[in-house]
Amino acid sequence: MGIYKLKFSMNFLMNFCSHLQIVGALLIGGWMVHTARLEVGGIVAFISGVGRLNDPWGDLVNYFRDLTLTQVKYNLVANRVNELSEDWSSVPVDQRTAFRVEA
Repeated sequence: MGIYKLKFSMNFLMNFCSHLQIVGALLIGGWMVHTARLEVGGIVAFISGVGRLNDPWGDLVNYFRDLTLTQVKYNLVANRVNELSEDWSSVPVDQRTAFRVEA
């Protein structure tokens, strides 16, 4: 159950930070437009740039998620192969055949 709490907590934090960037840009940009330091086009361009930064971030997260999943699968297969090879080594040599046919 703890892994699900961690997963959803991380997902919440990523979404929160992503949306916090946009809200911050709108608040600070709105204040700068109000004081005539910036035009609305500057805010739009900044928000567009933030949106473009989020796409590679998602790709990076997906890459490390796939990497971790592949490592776990590899370790499971490697452990099972090692168990089978240990069991196989306990079988006498004259009884080691791929197929056993009994009449």
